[in-house]
Amino acid sequence: MAEMRPGGALGPAPLGPDDPAAVGPYRLLGRLGAGGMGQVYLGRSTGGRMVALKVVRGDLAREPEFRLRFRAEVRAARRVGGLWTAPVLDSDTESAVPWVATGYVAGPPLRQVVESLHGPLPATSVWALAFGLALALRDIHGSDLIHRDLKPSNVMVTLEGPKVIDFGIARAADASVVTRTGSLVGSPGYMPPEQIRGDQLGGATDVFALGAVLAYAATGRAPFSWDGASTHTVLYRVLHEEPQLGPSDGPLHGELRALVARCLAKDPGLRPTVDEIEAVARERSGDDFWLPAALTARLGQDAAALLDFDAPVSGPPAWGSPTPPGTPPPAPYRSASPPPGFPPSADASPPPGVSPPPAAAPTFPPNAPAGTTAANDPARRRRSVLAAVAGVAALVVAVPLIVLAASGDDGGTGDETGGTAAEDPDGPAGGADGPSDDAPLAGLLPAEAREAGELTFWVTERHNPVLYEEDGEPVGFEMDLAVAMAQRLGVEAVFTLTDDRPTAVEGALRNSAETPGHVVMSGFTDTAERRRDLGLDFVNHFGDGFAVMSDDPQRSGELAELCGLRVTSYDDAYLQEVVTESTAHCAEPVELLPVPSRDDMVEALQENEADVAVLLYSQGARYLHEHPGTGLTVALDSAERGFRGVGVPPDQTTLRDAVAEAIDLLIEDGTYATLLDRWGIPECAIDTASVNGGGGGGGDD
Repeated sequence: MAEMRPGGALGPAPLGPDDPAAVGPYRLLGRLGAGGMGQVYLGRSTGGRMVALKVVRGDLAREPEFRLRFRAEVRAARRVGGLWTAPVLDSDTESAVPWVATGYVAGPPLRQVVESLHGPLPATSVWALAFGLALALRDIHGSDLIHRDLKPSNVMVTLEGPKVIDFGIARAADASVVTRTGSLVGSPGYMPPEQIRGDQLGGATDVFALGAVLAYAATGRAPFSWDGASTHTVLYRVLHEEPQLGPSDGPLHGELRALVARCLAKDPGLRPTVDEIEAVARERSGDDFWLPAALTARLGQDAAALLDFDAPVSGPPAWGSPTPPGTPPPAPYRSASPPPGFPPSADASPPPGVSPPPAAAPTFPPNAPAGTTAANDPARRRRSVLAAVAGVAALVVAVPLIVLAASGDDGGTGDETGGTAAEDPDGPAGGADGPSDDAPLAGLLPAEAREAGELTFWVTERHNPVLYEEDGEPVGFEMDLAVAMAQRLGVEAVFTLTDDRPTAVEGALRNSAETPGHVVMSGFTDTAERRRDLGLDFVNHFGDGFAVMSDDPQRSGELAELCGLRVTSYDDAYLQEVVTESTAHCAEPVELLPVPSRDDMVEALQENEADVAVLLYSQGARYLHEHPGTGLTVALDSAERGFRGVGVPPDQTTLRDAVAEAIDLLIEDGTYATLLDRWGIPECAIDTASVNGGGGGGGDD
């Protein structure tokens, strides 16, 4: 949804004399484009965030059927989010001129990259594209939706990776067109045979389109519409002919060609799954930055120019109205961390009290050629993106998804809501205690906690580095996470330090009965037995388990592979029992060397008194993070990894859900990863804050 401004730079076109000065609470800066549903504008929120605003055409807005579908699809799109897609931020589906606001993606569509900015992409970039699109589809399908219109113009190319746009909203317009004319919904050449025939659609529908997008990215030619043939001819080719992928030794060859061919299979059952595509694409993406150097530099320049873009306030009065009462906040992202070659999100920021790392000036090898920059230096391509884009908000426009239905009827899911959860008309409406840029989840906590202005965490002084006491104050990853959670919820984090876990649990349960807003945070392993014994629900916020520390970076971390080795560990009966049970199958038993501290473990390894040390991953990784010169590594035993959770009284479902939403938002905005890196425990990361997930294994830290 980006246009070319004079001089070739990406960005919005000027507003016309008939364009409004604002839509709802958003000031308009320019035009981004137009589509079958209406006009798309670039806007800015009162907090400074860049957004894309899609304003519905008047004739569609007057159709009752369109209104119904538009409401349902906005609700559906709110459920989708991730690093590779973009969320709906705001909407007004009831005004005379309906509109929806999404995040602004700072980058051109793939079609423009291939046609005019660069040409076909190299194989490593196409593999990285496949990885990002697979994760985007996983987020979409995980929300019980499908895209239906994945194509090069709906894939945005950004420095942070590919992003899928136009989900969840355009279906409303398409459905109205189908009702009037009977025309197809989708794009010829990217629709699979079952979509052309009107059969039941599923996730394999999007896999077909993904294959066609990859073929286009690699060759510059659409596999079924390379020659500009008529729509009827293209549809016939999709139904009856093989795709044109170019010569077998051409740009699309080898394993990538085989994957594309599988994606374009006529039979949906023969296509690979999204998880299969993700797995192979992750391996083939490589370690270099995902885009060619020249394209990276170009996108960096355009993104930097966007930071200075502004527009005078002009035009007719504002359209629409602010977000109506009862509109829930957008669903948080739930997605994995970027793979090698993709930088972290540019808008990630640490929570209050956490100092960000100082910005380092770019450095290059002494023999680097003149003109070398952070964008074109091969040694730095996979590091942080150009400093100029650090303040650019991630951009998003919405995507045609459809709620997965039991039948092939494209007319809906059998109810007026499209299968989405009903919204609470009496939900938070913003205002004094409503959402804001600093506290986007304000209003989710129970009313008593909001009025008190605080969320109380009952903690103990053990479990370094996740949680421990220093100078009489609780510190650690969990403490930093608690502060950030409370900030997102619009309240203050208050800590009550206790001597042991039973006291902490009893205090949280007792006080929550009077004032909802008390939780327990003490590295609890989430198991069904623990939930039952303690009388708590758990919101999982990190993973941990036993790990192996050694001087061998190839060691897997599996405790079952320690046969015949000298193993040092804490002088703890439970931990020694875990090692003994894990190696009970060994023909040659292990030799246990218990010691009182991690310093003693490291000394035993360095003095060759022990072959390996066994301890919790978080403890070992944090130690090595603080002591980088040991020459040791630590590897997590995947079989021993378990979820750790925030304990919440089981009758406090509102409180529990608010905590989960806050953690998910921190995962989405990068704060979560920043805190894990600060404490040196990146492998403790989880993808989403599951409730009562039942981690299993890992012992009790």
